[in-house]
Amino acid sequence: MRAPVLRALAAALSNPAAACRLLAEEPRPAALGLLLAVAVTAVGSATIPRQLDLLERALAPGGDMLRDSHLAAMQAGLLRLIVVDRLIPPPTLVLAGLLLVIAADPVLAVSETRRRVLIAFAIAGLAPLLVQRLGEVVVAYLSVPPAHPRPGDPIALPQRFATGAALLWWGDTPPPPWLLAVNTRFSLFAAWCVGIWSVGLRQLDGNRRSGWHVGLPACCVALAAMVTYWLRSLATALVLGTP
Repeated sequence: MRAPVLRALAAALSNPAAACRLLAEEPRPAALGLLLAVAVTAVGSATIPRQLDLLERALAPGGDMLRDSHLAAMQAGLLRLIVVDRLIPPPTLVLAGLLLVIAADPVLAVSETRRRVLIAFAIAGLAPLLVQRLGEVVVAYLSVPPAHPRPGDPIALPQRFATGAALLWWGDTPPPPWLLAVNTRFSLFAAWCVGIWSVGLRQLDGNRRSGWHVGLPACCVALAAMVTYWLRSLATALVLGTP
């Protein structure tokens, strides 16, 4: 059971058409989703020790009683934010995959069996998230942290693995929050997922070429980006809680 699922994930990264053929024979969407979620979470959590070390330095007492008490009140919330960010797969692309299934199902008018293939391939199209998390781990451990870190630096540490709009930021200072928000939602990995999904939709559509095979996944990513951007402040507030 495990070998076909692993082969499908590997094929999605290098040969999406082959992955679609594998999933057509043995979809297993539940096993595929569970395996990918566990792998992405496990790799993503590898940065947590590095981030906690940086957080300890950022919140170290400096002798100013008012400042030190404020930092101490922030510690629990920042710790939760780091853990949640690392243990939950990137929500924009996960939501985009869900939207893709919802939107493509009526367009393709697939049977119940082929619907399982569609769901499985939407999950397999998220395989680039594992590569993204691996890149974040490498960058987190190889990059040199600031000599005097700020409380937000531990959270932003994995985001130094920039594959989106942040690549255009050449200043010595960290990118502004709005640029980081765009960078995490529209990146080379989002384009990679769109490319995989477009190949799968073409296969499921009888291998015919059509613009909607690319346009539909791209629109799903754009819609998911808007939803997660709109909800980001609420989600952050819920995780941070009240000091």
